[in-house]
Amino acid sequence: MSDEIDAILGDEAKLQEVVDHCFQEADANGDGTIDVQEFEAHMKMVYEDISIPTPTQENMETYMGTLDINSDGKLDKDEFKKYVVDMLNKDKESRTS
Repeated sequence: MSDEIDAILGDEAKLQEVVDHCFQEADANGDGTIDVQEFEAHMKMVYEDISIPTPTQENMETYMGTLDINSDGKLDKDEFKKYVVDMLNKDKESRTS
């Protein structure tokens, strides 16, 4: 799986496919942005899937704030991409440790 993650991270087209899929999955109301509730729900799901402890709500909100470059309280697809890359790296780390 680590090789698969490296292949995704090393190929911009593959990475964008993963970002698009995850974004669509996280955007529960279909408005084209990820609000804090959608972000927290998606984070919890991902952390469960990769079997690592879920961050506190405060940590999730802080993390979203660092991703939200334009400070509008929502993540667009470009802002969300950093999160996907971070989650792929966490998944890779969890499998190698």
